[in-house]
Amino acid sequence: MMMTMSGKVLVLSWVLLILARTLAAHECTPCGLRTCPSKHAHGAHGAQCEGGRSSVRDPCGCCDQCARLEWEPCGGQDWVLGYCALGLTCASFNRTGAAVLPEIGVCKVLPDHLEAGLVDERCPLMTGCDRAGAECVCDARHSCLGSFSFPDQESCMKASKTEGRRHEHRERHRERFVGPSNPACMFSGCNLTAEGCVCESHSCHHHFSYINRSQCHEAAGFNTPDVRE
Repeated sequence: MMMTMSGKVLVLSWVLLILARTLAAHECTPCGLRTCPSKHAHGAHGAQCEGGRSSVRDPCGCCDQCARLEWEPCGGQDWVLGYCALGLTCASFNRTGAAVLPEIGVCKVLPDHLEAGLVDERCPLMTGCDRAGAECVCDARHSCLGSFSFPDQESCMKASKTEGRRHEHRERHRERFVGPSNPACMFSGCNLTAEGCVCESHSCHHHFSYINRSQCHEAAGFNTPDVRE
């Protein structure tokens, strides 16, 4: 019995040691002691990210970066090499599954993590709102990707009202629009014929002799009959 108890104690001690090392490996350097990597190194143009990248906050909560894309390096101490875009996991080079920091990994799709990045308990708690039809649905979740459409309910409701007014305006004036369905057919002008000045607007025909009715009248004389179409 004593041997069995000693074995359990040794196993427990070994597990606690591994856990302590793992937690130490995940401990981030305080933000005040860090220098954030330049966004330019991750494909940014000015303050914006380009090339299909979204802006992310690293899991340490210190630095704004541009998300890393598939097959690009990621992780490292304090996530210095970056955080992966939505749906991608920072995977280990030497084994299956996700990389364990400060390990350096590569961003790729893992079958068991298809919604990677949407919720990540390592990331800061973020709040925001999304539109669901005419409603604003607000929530809080741990995420580095800032995937909410609106930062708060007020901005979401304001956008909903603005979109509602735009829709109402389009519906109210839909029947008043008399132009052609083809936006290229926007030519206007007049031609002088035996019947007088023939003028058109919103026409696909662009061979007009005069740019407006006044110029056509001047060329034809004021007593020439006027023909409208």
